[in-house]
Amino acid sequence: MSKPVSMIELFYDLVFVYMIAKATGLLHQLEHGVIAPLTLVVFAFVVIVFINSWMVQTVFVNRFGASSWTDIGFMFGDMMIVLYMANSFSSALDANLRPFFLAAGLLSLTLCIQYVLVWRRTDNRDDRAIAQAFSGILGVRTLTLLGQAYCRCARASGWRRLG
Repeated sequence: MSKPVSMIELFYDLVFVYMIAKATGLLHQLEHGVIAPLTLVVFAFVVIVFINSWMVQTVFVNRFGASSWTDIGFMFGDMMIVLYMANSFSSALDANLRPFFLAAGLLSLTLCIQYVLVWRRTDNRDDRAIAQAFSGILGVRTLTLLGQAYCRCARASGWRRLG
């Protein structure tokens, strides 16, 4: 069962390629000709979150995508979030990951909502099980990422008051 690829899917893939290209800019900061371990960890974390988000969206489109206005709207929303994240990278990203956690949390939330909608609308038992599993995983990931964004914001504002 193969599906033709739509232009929006190809554009979505291109946005993720752009993000990976921007993320590699994190590795350009060398200390004495060596990439700092923290920079490498941050780069790996950023790329893993993005590639995982791309794979989750690809599974959704291949399994449940119907080229409906809802699906297209979610894809455009996700592309805007990814573009924001890609353009928020700087050499000081490891010092301020709050924008990354916030945007990644929002991206996970939109993906979670897509799977919840499928879970509620479908009658197929297998599709419901898959949608339920993905929405549960994405729900936990959303809460974790948004929680990190909130904690970093609270910590930063608390430190400013103390200092």
